[in-house]
This record gives sequence, structure tokens and C-alpha cells, in this order.
Amino acid sequence: MVSDTEWGYMAVAGAALFFGSFGVPLKTKKVQDANVDPVVFQLYYSISIFVSCWVVLAYNPFVFTAWGIVGAALWVPASILSIAAINHLGMSVAVGTWAGVTILTSFLWGAVVFHNHIQNGYLAVLALVLLITGVAGLSLANTPFVKGVSTNRTESINESDYSSRNDESANLLNRSAHEEVVDKKNPVFGFVCCIVLGVMNGSMMVPTQYVPKEASGINYVISFSIGVVIVTPVVAGLYFAIVKRSWPEFHVRETMAYGLLTGLIWSVGNFFSIYATMYLGLTIGFPLTQLALVVSGLWGLFVFKELNGVKTITVWVCSLVVLLTGAFMLARFG
Repeated sequence: MVSDTEWGYMAVAGAALFFGSFGVPLKTKKVQDANVDPVVFQLYYSISIFVSCWVVLAYNPFVFTAWGIVGAALWVPASILSIAAINHLGMSVAVGTWAGVTILTSFLWGAVVFHNHIQNGYLAVLALVLLITGVAGLSLANTPFVKGVSTNRTESINESDYSSRNDESANLLNRSAHEEVVDKKNPVFGFVCCIVLGVMNGSMMVPTQYVPKEASGINYVISFSIGVVIVTPVVAGLYFAIVKRSWPEFHVRETMAYGLLTGLIWSVGNFFSIYATMYLGLTIGFPLTQLALVVSGLWGLFVFKELNGVKTITVWVCSLVVLLTGAFMLARFG
């Protein structure tokens, strides 16, 4: 017989795999070329989550709780920030950073607010220190601070290159590409997005601690999906009306299918994360699902080639080892 603890760790593995892969469709060339607004992508993303969550009715009754809307209100803004973070930092750094903040936040909710049992307080604190250290390393890995180059330089063609070219068309093309890189990538903004969404993501399972028993566990995803389809249009409307003050291009043909796929992948990860929280608790279960950073890091390193240079890769790998050590210590002593 498989114990609840073993089921919990299997759920952690499933959540890590799918949470670590949900950003892959966002990195495809069609989506990147379309430069779709993250909120537009979120609309497609949310539709898929709403539709896919209803599969639980195949083996559970319909039960609704308003706490699902609260959970969605935490998740939708965090999800939009995750899209922006990946765009500005890449999967390997972004997911690693927000995952570490998520682990810390979720642990503190469980230990401080809900008084989950901690086996060894001193070692649990040491685990948190290692987690924070690992997050700091991941955050700095792909920055000029580690690369040792000036922030005013890029790997693309610089101003002196332009003046040396006689081909005017090539000159204009290279300038355009240079400006696009500068405009699109803002590591500081990406890092801020990671911190904010990590706090929100680490709080996402808090509403599950208050739901009625009949709406708890996997039944909660129905309420959550209803909340997502209510909250997303409201957030999008306020964003475009107040912040952007204009309606966006929806790029339906280029990005909708990828947005729906992103939502499906995340939704599967969410199923696993709920079971992980059910069997292992908020202090250990949900934090460990953020080991998705290993999967996302491998995607970023080997598929999307986001990390270049021996120094950058070395810092990233060492930081990952430190963070994983902290995560496993948290699982063992937290």
C-alpha cells in the first residue's frame, strides 16, 4: 500500500514537472515575435484553466465556495507577473527566483499563521537561509554583475559598429534590433515581478485552509476555476482602461493556441499541487512543488540557451544546488 506521504511526494514530482514547463509555450518564436501583452495572453491562459478544471466532476460532486474567488484573486495578478518576468529574465532565472520566494512565503504561512508542526526549528531556519541564498544567486546569475560586463554594453551590435557600416539598410536593421533588445529586457523590473508574484503565489493555497470540508481538496479547483474566469476579465478591463488607456491587439491566430496550451499545462500542475498540499501540508507540500525551478532551469539552459558563459552557468548551477539543499532540508526538518 502507498502511504499518504508517498502519494504526497509523487504529487510534488508531478507538480514540479508541469509547473516547470508551463512557460515553454510562451518562449516559442510565434509568441515572442507577436510581442503580445501579458494580460492578453492571460485571458487565453485563464480560459483553458476554467475549461480543464471541470474534469474533476468525473469523480467528484459539484461544490462551490467563495474562497475559490479569493484564491483566483491572488493567482491571476501573479500569473500575469510571471509572464512579464519570463519575458524580462528568461525561464531559468525567473522561475528560480519566484519559486524561492514562494517556498519562503508558504512556509511562513504554515509555520507562523497556521502553526503547522515543525520537526526542528533550527534546521528549518537554516533551510530558509539556504533557500534565500540560492534565490539571490539565481537572480544574479544572468546579470551584468556576474557576467562582468558594463550595463551599457550588449552582445548585439554597438554604436561604433553602426558608424563603420556602409550599408544603410543593414544599419537601420541592426539599430532596430538593438533598440528592441534594450526595450524588451529589463532585469530590475523582471526581478520585482518575481518578488511580488512569489509572495502572492506562496499565499495562493491559504484560502484552502478555510474552505468547508465538502469543498476542500481537489473539489476546490472548481471554485478556483470559476474565480479565475471572473477575476481575469475584471483585472484585464481595469488594466487596459486605467493603466494602458487603450485596447490591445489580441493576436488570436499567433498566440491563442499557445495561451490555451499554457493554461492546460499549468492546470495539470495545479491538480498535483493540491494533492501535495493535502498529503504533506502547507508548510512542506506546496513549497516543494516549487522545485519546478529545476525543470524550468533545464529548459532555459539546454533548450532556450538563456544562460551563456562559464561564469554565468557556474553561478546558476551552484545557486541551484544551494537552493535544492535548502528545499530538501525544509522537507526533512520543516
